[in-house]
Amino acid sequence: MPSWVVIDPWADVGFHLAPAVFLLLDLLFFSPPWSIPPLSALGVSSVLAFGYWWWVEHCFTHNGWYPYPLFELLSPAWRGVLFVGSALVMTGSTVCLKWVYGRVNGWGVEGPIVVRDREEVEKGL
Repeated sequence: MPSWVVIDPWADVGFHLAPAVFLLLDLLFFSPPWSIPPLSALGVSSVLAFGYWWWVEHCFTHNGWYPYPLFELLSPAWRGVLFVGSALVMTGSTVCLKWVYGRVNGWGVEGPIVVRDREEVEKGL
């Protein structure tokens, strides 16, 4: 990576952390329930991971450097392992977020959902 490529830590937070937090809030409070099963999530995650890998390699052929220094240290085989791992992490995240969504919104929970008003909660009912 060229020496002139320097990213301010706050910009990095803005590019990575802020979108993750806002997307999580959007998912939990404003989105309809997901209907994607784990195997389909693995398929989608794999397509995204390997599509991104192709794009990274395509960009490398044009500018001669990778967007992340780690890619320069890894052989093509280890980059493949990295992207397979990324697809598995994305799949696990999808399954976990689907579970959290169900707990927050009462979707996919077995049994009746009991809605209590504030007075019942304060009385300990």
